[in-house]
Amino acid sequence: HSFRFAPLCTHTRTPMMRCWLLAIAATARAALAAAALAHEDVVYLTAPRSQHRVTAQSDGSVHAKWKHQGAWQRFALERREGPGQLRSGDVVLFRAWTGKRLTVQGTDVHAKWSHEGSWQSFVLEVKGGEVGDAVAPGSTIFLKAHTGKRVDADAPDSPGLVQARWSHQGGWQELVLERHSVLPRCADLTAEQIPDLLTVTAVPLPAAISAACGGSGVKTSCRHGFYAASPQSDSHALLYNDAEGRAMVVLFDGEDAVAQSKEIGTEEVRGLQFDPSARHLVALVSGGTGIYNAPSYFVKMRVPSLEVLWRKPIESPMVGMEKWTPDNSDAIAISEERYVLHSAGVCKEGKWCAGHQGDILQVLNATTGEQLSEGKDWQASHSCKQMVGYNPSSDTFLIANAGDAYPKALQYTAFASGTHLKQKARFATWGDAGGRQGV
Repeated sequence: HSFRFAPLCTHTRTPMMRCWLLAIAATARAALAAAALAHEDVVYLTAPRSQHRVTAQSDGSVHAKWKHQGAWQRFALERREGPGQLRSGDVVLFRAWTGKRLTVQGTDVHAKWSHEGSWQSFVLEVKGGEVGDAVAPGSTIFLKAHTGKRVDADAPDSPGLVQARWSHQGGWQELVLERHSVLPRCADLTAEQIPDLLTVTAVPLPAAISAACGGSGVKTSCRHGFYAASPQSDSHALLYNDAEGRAMVVLFDGEDAVAQSKEIGTEEVRGLQFDPSARHLVALVSGGTGIYNAPSYFVKMRVPSLEVLWRKPIESPMVGMEKWTPDNSDAIAISEERYVLHSAGVCKEGKWCAGHQGDILQVLNATTGEQLSEGKDWQASHSCKQMVGYNPSSDTFLIANAGDAYPKALQYTAFASGTHLKQKARFATWGDAGGRQGV
């Protein structure tokens, strides 16, 4: 089990300049003890026939379509009797990442409610075991619902579905109980421990990265690369401009080898993220730093093929992008329904703010790529830095502007379900109204 840091690139100035992505993986050396499972352990429920795992989505739907080992597949295992070792015959509940519990309603299985009643209760039975036997990680189990029926997941007659239809204890009802291995947090590691936990792999890129640095806007920091990873997948990705100016996407597999690469244009790269399900990669590219009102595009790609599903422009009716954008990290945030751009530029001629600088917030429909009317520009005038993030648990985007004048503050607002919420949080800063600002 590993986690990764952002990529580092080094340049070798030879006739054939090469850039190496340093895919840094931290691997726990000591295996977790194979002790019996207990109350509040975090587990996966895997259908052994297909290796698909039971998955709870943010809307409460439950399925077994994917092999991922991400947050959506993790369940806190709760013993009805409370703390203690898990044993065959115990009544248990499964709490999803949303705080809702697996529920059997008729024959359907969902995770829409946080109740702790009989509909959320299951008798856990170890295959071939006796009542009272300790349950070890990797055990094959059956889950008997309050209806007397046992859960089946990804059965041959209903691929991907999770149901509780029959009282059988057959292959369709078998589930493997896997413990989620938790690595130590970086903050808890000592300087002495870190060298033993890190491995460095040098991966040659399909084409050399650009080494050119302009004198304005984002190029002052030579930001030519964006890295993306997802807790829902072992795949991770890099978006960069190569030495020929092409926008290149590289997809790496769980072993840090190049699985796929693709050119998606000749624009400057501006951002890269997986969607929450990790089934798609979304890139933002732009006509170029310092070019006023240059066209910008969202590009949606299928994972792992990197097939381009659509490439759609995004623009502001008020603000021309790319005139003053000091930094472009954290410029996009991605949900299953919306792709949000938060950047900055100079107000267009004929507008009340003409000639002044401010932020842009615009939204695309994730399915069609069409621009929605949910954008809200100019939440800050003289916005030196713009950031946007997405929380799938609350389906909410958090928007931040660091302004040097109006306001002279770090300001947070929120955007949920197409609505800009009225709440604001401001933290006072200093600024000179001329492009210098600090928190």
